[in-house]
Amino acid sequence: MRAVSAAAPPLLLVVFLQALNWQLGVAVFGRDDCRDLTISSCECAPSLSEYELNCPGNSYNPKFKITIRPGYTVQIECNLTDASEYKQMPRLNIGSIDMVQIRRCPLPYHTPIAGIMDHLGINNTKVLIFEGNDLGMNVTRKHLDRLQNLQRLRFAARRLPYIPEDLLRDMHHLSWLDMRAANLGELPAKLLANMENLQFLELGSNNLRQLPRGLFHNLHKLLHLNLWSNQLHNLSKHDFEGAVSVRDVDLHNNGIVELRPDVFELLTNVTEINLNGNNFRSLPAGLFEHNKQLEQVKLQNNRVPLPTLPARLFADLPRLRTLYLRCELESLPEDLIENSKNITDISLMDNHLSTLPAKLLEHQVNLVTLDLHKNRLSHLPDGIFSHLSKLENLNLAENRLTEISSKLFSKLVNLKTLRMNDNQLVSIQPQAFASNVLLRQLNMANNRINFHEYMSVRGVDAELSSPFAHLRNLTTLNLRNNSLMVIFSDWKYAMRELQEIDLSYNNFTWLDYSDLDFVSAFDLTINMTHNKIITVHFYRQADFPPIDQGQRLVHGVKSVRVDLNDNPLVCDCTLLRFLQVVRGDIQPDYAKNLVTFTDRLNCQAPSALADRPMRSVHPRELVCKFDLAEDPAERRCPRGCDCLVRTFDATLIINCSNGELTKVPKLPRLPQNLREMELYVENNTLLKLPSNTSPGYENVTSLHVAGNNLTQLELNQLPRKLKYLDVRRNQLQVLNSTLLGYLNSTMDNMTLRLSQNPWVCNCEARELLLFTQKKYERIPDYTEMYCVDAEMPTPLMELNINDICPRPRSLFIAVIVVISLAGFLIGITAALYYKYQQEIKIWLYAHNLCMWFVTEEELDKDKKFDAFISYSHKDQSFVEKHLVPQLEHGPQKFTLCVHVRDWLVGGFIPENIVRSVADSRRTIIVLSPNFIKSDWARMEFRAAHRAALNEGRSRVIVIIYSDIGDIEQLDDEMKAYLRMNTYLKWGDPWFWDKLRYALPHRAPIGNAGNGALIKSALKGSTDDKLELIKPSPVTPPLTTPPGDTTKNPLVAQLNGGTPHTAIMIANGKNGLTNLYAPNGKAHHGNGHINGAFIINTNAKQSDV
Repeated sequence: MRAVSAAAPPLLLVVFLQALNWQLGVAVFGRDDCRDLTISSCECAPSLSEYELNCPGNSYNPKFKITIRPGYTVQIECNLTDASEYKQMPRLNIGSIDMVQIRRCPLPYHTPIAGIMDHLGINNTKVLIFEGNDLGMNVTRKHLDRLQNLQRLRFAARRLPYIPEDLLRDMHHLSWLDMRAANLGELPAKLLANMENLQFLELGSNNLRQLPRGLFHNLHKLLHLNLWSNQLHNLSKHDFEGAVSVRDVDLHNNGIVELRPDVFELLTNVTEINLNGNNFRSLPAGLFEHNKQLEQVKLQNNRVPLPTLPARLFADLPRLRTLYLRCELESLPEDLIENSKNITDISLMDNHLSTLPAKLLEHQVNLVTLDLHKNRLSHLPDGIFSHLSKLENLNLAENRLTEISSKLFSKLVNLKTLRMNDNQLVSIQPQAFASNVLLRQLNMANNRINFHEYMSVRGVDAELSSPFAHLRNLTTLNLRNNSLMVIFSDWKYAMRELQEIDLSYNNFTWLDYSDLDFVSAFDLTINMTHNKIITVHFYRQADFPPIDQGQRLVHGVKSVRVDLNDNPLVCDCTLLRFLQVVRGDIQPDYAKNLVTFTDRLNCQAPSALADRPMRSVHPRELVCKFDLAEDPAERRCPRGCDCLVRTFDATLIINCSNGELTKVPKLPRLPQNLREMELYVENNTLLKLPSNTSPGYENVTSLHVAGNNLTQLELNQLPRKLKYLDVRRNQLQVLNSTLLGYLNSTMDNMTLRLSQNPWVCNCEARELLLFTQKKYERIPDYTEMYCVDAEMPTPLMELNINDICPRPRSLFIAVIVVISLAGFLIGITAALYYKYQQEIKIWLYAHNLCMWFVTEEELDKDKKFDAFISYSHKDQSFVEKHLVPQLEHGPQKFTLCVHVRDWLVGGFIPENIVRSVADSRRTIIVLSPNFIKSDWARMEFRAAHRAALNEGRSRVIVIIYSDIGDIEQLDDEMKAYLRMNTYLKWGDPWFWDKLRYALPHRAPIGNAGNGALIKSALKGSTDDKLELIKPSPVTPPLTTPPGDTTKNPLVAQLNGGTPHTAIMIANGKNGLTNLYAPNGKAHHGNGHINGAFIINTNAKQSDV
């Protein structure tokens, strides 16, 4: 068993075959043999499926390279080897091999080639390829001895001048013989006499001048006869005697000038004849009349012109399928293929035909492909294709056709591909393609088509149709390099299969979106490059015409890709919407599936934008001439002025600059579709501006008056809608207070340019100075305004009021005296405060006076934490995820004491509670159902509450977290606290603001003076007076366990006592801080602690 495929077998399969052959007693070359060879005489390199041997192995220039694929092939390549050196090959036991190749090797001396194979232990070979160099006169029958079982033999050399007649006498089983390119010159007549099983004979490129008579006798199974590239100039029918079974004959490139009419008479079963590349000047009539099985004839690339063919040359051949004729034919007989009704493919390309006989294709009812391209056809009879109902592919490219009549293609109902590019087409009749509804690809590039006869006034006839209206299955339409100016509606709406349309190199001058409104069911590419397009007009969304629902559904799925590069675009206001779509500024629904390619689309005009890439142009730069021709009496551009429209912001631009004007001309009324007016009267000789009620002038929103002779500017000269005013380079010295007052109130929406005027800086300019310093952000050239009445021009930005208008000296002295006395009194007060500040603060605090002056920061400066958070361990997630992150890392960062992080490990819980409350400025109680149930948590509340009572200050912040039920059900102390104090609720929209406000505030750090200190103190004291934490009155009596004290044996033990000396804890009002002595022993105190607690030194808050 072995794999059938010639591909390299996987390693596992090789191992399997080796093992199987070993079991069957068949030798297989393997890795052990390769290793032994490397040790002895050759270098052996194994790979996945083959072994490469170089022998001898110790030489830089081995004589033999042997490649072994076990079970498949062995290839032997010689390197300048002599026949006597075959003994240097190793003796191997390779085993069964299908094919042996011996390349560039000499013939063995008087021994069979089989001896080489025996030396390597090769057997059962079916294919031998022996390619020598110069075999000379040494070839004998003996060389092929013991190769009788070969099925295929290639025996060739660069020169083999002599072949003995009996060379192949023993090769009875050969079915395939290849002796190409051996320069044989001639063949013995009986060379093939005993090869009755031969099916394939290759004798190409052997310089044969004739075939010996009887060469093919006894070759009853011969099917393929290759005689190409010889010099068989004078063939006769006797040369093919005995070759009756031959199916294909290849005679190309033999230099044949003429053939006898009966040369193929004996080849009655031939199906293919190749006559390409010969020198035929004519062919005889009846050449193929005996070859009724003929299916294909090739007559191409004839070396000399063959102007015509004889009548009926290919007639009455019922099995003929393919006919290739390319030999500079100028005309054809109309009966050339008469009654050969099964032809499917005819190629007449690259001939010199100017027309076709009307009946040439009359019987070709089965024709599928007809190639007539690259001829000189200028006219085709209307009925030339009338019988080709099965034709699918028609190529008429590169001819001289000028028109397509309505009947030319009328019977081609199955036509799918039509190429008519590179003709001279001008006219296509309306019904020319009415029957070709299955057409998929149409190429009409490089013609003269303009379709003027199908065009009406653009924009009036919305259903403009072309001759392609019936081609609804078209996928590709190529109209490149014609003279088209219009995209027709049938291309957009009828061709629902369209995927590519090439309209490049035409005469399109402008496009609007409707031209790109294709409804193909597929992604569509439109090539509009290299046209004459000067503008692309897109609609506003409101102007866009509605699309029917069917079209809209298609639009919602597929894209239209349009390439508009290399067009001479005029970048004016009509381009606005298109530019905005390309830039991505807007994306209207009607263009959302549109993809434009504009990388090489540049502006050709106007001159200001010439050669600019369209993408780099800002929409504000797009303007158009203002056309007032409709009513010149009322609306005309002032003489000497240029009027433009900028559609980007609906603005009329009137430019009357550099016109030597002494007054502003009469302006036109603002059209209804425009909102603003820009007036440019720069570089004239204007002395004043007109009244803001002047017709037309009242609509000015941007006024450019730079470079004139204005000496004053009045309020009634400024249009009410003015947003921009440029009065640079005039003679203005000051602006009056009325004008400045108006400008002050409107400058948030106005821009002023005031530089390069001779501003006078005296007391009259006081308001101008204040105005410019206040509104400098709206005056771009503020830094360029100078006073010119000083010795050196001074920038206004460097002046203050006293510089331009000094105050009286007496007033200055009085102010100095008052400030000095105030400073003296403040100094004395500060000195007394510095010396006695502690006594002052204590006295004020004790009498509850000027609490804003005694800052909490002073009182609590030794406390480590801003707040201690008391909570039940079951609410730990809320504290860790919300409270701690927001307070420690929020806008104001607070220092928090959290028991799981900050308590001393191993310390007494009550001590930790007391320490945490004492070291914290606030205690935050997270009051929840879990807190109420936790005895330790309630203990923390009492400790904080007692500390606040002792200090007389609010220190407790209560946060109600989730529903705690009826307050009346709480213990008396908590209930009393909640009744008399406000609290925070989790979920309040102002929760974090209120909580941060209730926490301690620190004074800002910096170099502020006394005023800053007072403000800081005031802020700190005010912050502490929140309603949320206002000082609480003494808590009313609380309900506690019964009056008789409760014993807790574990408490006594933990504090050094005995179970019989348990601490008795009863109601009282003393603070919790008195419960423990310095030695850690518990005192009897008045604190409110549940005597049922077991105090454990290792306990946590959560252990209740």
